[in-house]
Amino acid sequence: MDSSTLFVTDAKNGGTGPKFTFYVFERSCCILVVLVLYPSPSPAPEREEEQSHNHNNFDHEHHAHRFERPELDRQNVGVSHEGNFTRSDAASWTNVSDDTWPFIIVALTFWFFVSMTLILGVYGPENLTLGPKSSILLQPSPFFVQKVKVQEIYELKPGPKLYAFYNSPPLDTVSTWSEKIIVSVPADSHQEWIIYLNKGSQINISYSVKSPGSSVFLIIAQGNEGLRQWLFDPTFPNTTLSWNVIQGSGVIHQHIFTSSSYYVGLGNLNSEEVEVQLNLRLRAFLYNTSDAYYKCTFADGLCSLSVLFPNGNAIVLTSPKTEQDTSNDNWQVRVSYEPRWLSYVVGICIFIPHFLLVAYHSIKRFYHFLLV
Repeated sequence: MDSSTLFVTDAKNGGTGPKFTFYVFERSCCILVVLVLYPSPSPAPEREEEQSHNHNNFDHEHHAHRFERPELDRQNVGVSHEGNFTRSDAASWTNVSDDTWPFIIVALTFWFFVSMTLILGVYGPENLTLGPKSSILLQPSPFFVQKVKVQEIYELKPGPKLYAFYNSPPLDTVSTWSEKIIVSVPADSHQEWIIYLNKGSQINISYSVKSPGSSVFLIIAQGNEGLRQWLFDPTFPNTTLSWNVIQGSGVIHQHIFTSSSYYVGLGNLNSEEVEVQLNLRLRAFLYNTSDAYYKCTFADGLCSLSVLFPNGNAIVLTSPKTEQDTSNDNWQVRVSYEPRWLSYVVGICIFIPHFLLVAYHSIKRFYHFLLV
């Protein structure tokens, strides 16, 4: 291979510029040129001054950028801080959103139990015992109850009636009647009779214990719970409205302050049977049924009534006075309520958002308290 060398210098700078060397290799028809750059010699003083001047200009420009950079840095810091705040807010919102789900579950569970309590508890089916001259007022909520059904159970006997009113009827009808009961109470046993009495009624009981030297308990208990408490401990006097140990003859007076069912009971803790005679004289307040817009006589053993929305209506159950010496002739009825499902659905739609709104603000204040 033949080669030749060519040196080239920068003529503009008086031959002091960088030197370029070309190596040319020739082989047949191909020419290979290699360029080699040699470092230039040290610059002249004028060049150094020029470079120094350029360097000063560079430093000036560099300082100028550095002079402006703090402002940019401050802006960047501000933007960075603002960006971090946004991310923090997003994280906080995510945390709040994550923490909101338990509140949703709690709210749904709470409303479910409230609904079940209203459907099965407050407005669940119940059995009522109608004694003589009963006058019971029922006022179901029109928001939760759509229909009321009253059905005779065990046996169908004529007598009870159902009345409906647009407004609650006045409790201004006074009825007075008496009833005589002669009963033998077995040893370590009891007997009870149920009477429904409204507020303001009075009951007077004259008694006579026929078994000489024997004493029994004579009580007046309010409702089934009062009767159960007395049966659990007959000797404890504070579980009943009236508690007496009777022997011989006497009279008991009792005023009624709450409309409810009441039990007149005799308890015998002796080891032998005791015969007792009771004379009940009652002065009872009954609801006036003259303005009723609906009346049902239980011809088929069932009465049903739609509850008016949204004002509602009042329902009165009545029973007649029994024949003399047939005090155990009572009526058993079952009262059931058909739910107004739309109210429960609307309640969920209204209650849940309000609950979540309160929960969100509470959590937000809690996070703010932690950050402060």
